[in-house]
Amino acid sequence: MRQLFIIFSFLFLSACKEPYVSPYNSPNLGYLVVEGVINSGPGNTTIKLSRTSPLTDGTYAIETGASLMVMDQNNRAYPLSEIIAGQYTAEGLNLDPGLKYRLQIDAAGKQYLSDYVAVNDNPLIDTISWNYASDGLHIAANTHDLQNKAKYFQWDYVATWEIHSAYIPATKYSSNDPYFVTYFDPIKYWLNDSSKYKCWQSETSQQFILGSSIIYNVDTLSNPLTVIEPGSMKLSVLYSINVRQYTYSKEGYEFLQKMKRNSEQQGSVFDAQPSDLQGNIHCVTKPDEMVIGFVSSCPIQEKRAYISNADIPGWNYVSGCSLMVQNNDSAFIRDNDYYPDGVTPHILPVNYITRNPSTPPPNGVIFTFTAADIGCVDCSLRGTSVKPAFWP
Repeated sequence: MRQLFIIFSFLFLSACKEPYVSPYNSPNLGYLVVEGVINSGPGNTTIKLSRTSPLTDGTYAIETGASLMVMDQNNRAYPLSEIIAGQYTAEGLNLDPGLKYRLQIDAAGKQYLSDYVAVNDNPLIDTISWNYASDGLHIAANTHDLQNKAKYFQWDYVATWEIHSAYIPATKYSSNDPYFVTYFDPIKYWLNDSSKYKCWQSETSQQFILGSSIIYNVDTLSNPLTVIEPGSMKLSVLYSINVRQYTYSKEGYEFLQKMKRNSEQQGSVFDAQPSDLQGNIHCVTKPDEMVIGFVSSCPIQEKRAYISNADIPGWNYVSGCSLMVQNNDSAFIRDNDYYPDGVTPHILPVNYITRNPSTPPPNGVIFTFTAADIGCVDCSLRGTSVKPAFWP
């Protein structure tokens, strides 16, 4: 009876759930989406442009070839350049915090203007803290404003971690090696080659991380950023997180809250329908055209923290790798076509092997060796072997 009730309830909820039909008729190019903050400080200002797609399409198109500039209320212009497709950047604007600024965009034959916005105060990030709990390592950003002006915050981050291969290969098999057709067998000998042992992997924050101190008497805030699951490879050696902090007006913060709700809802029967995401950017050429985005300005604050595996006792990262001992019977074949005598052994196509140094190959022939999956000896399959400039 209980199972029937569950099935009936599911069918009932499915029947009640109606698809959302957008009231907006998207043009062929889609609506313009504007992302970014005007950095009034010494760092870069980066604005990303893209176009919306139908709700049934999970893709989006970047907007290239546009012309962007930041303009102050005295009509002084600060141009942005498209360094990366769809991303427009200006270095070190160092704007006057006493003036107001707007963003001008010329794209696809149309002009877009944002409202003038004041430069918001943005206190320094005090610390990046972490706490180890049963569900993983919780990382948070901490800030305070003695002047009690900054109330609405957003954070994003880029996380980078060092990874090590489980084993250092001593020998590599390569069937394309010219040595294969000119001598005994297709083997390269590498003694303790560590070129694929140490690598780095990175990720950027994918969700809206928002926080407000409006309910507090003192503007002190500790806001969660991310959680690293227990035993994750991210903390197997050394983990770094670079956090950026932005501040908004009340209207800008409310816009971000709408974006957060619409991007994180999973389509359950109780979800609200998508909100109107019209911000403070308008199409001058076609005033009735919707533009998605909210331009804000503040000095962007940035702080980096490092967390070592030694800082988290009992992290218990396990690579899941294992070695397999191979010998003449299981790992060799005879090539009677190239070698008529049929006695020259060849290693089967394993990608990487770790040779047992106690049994060196006589006359270029390996008879016994230990092998491992390529992912256990070549870390470049999961990251880059180029050391980041900021890495200690």
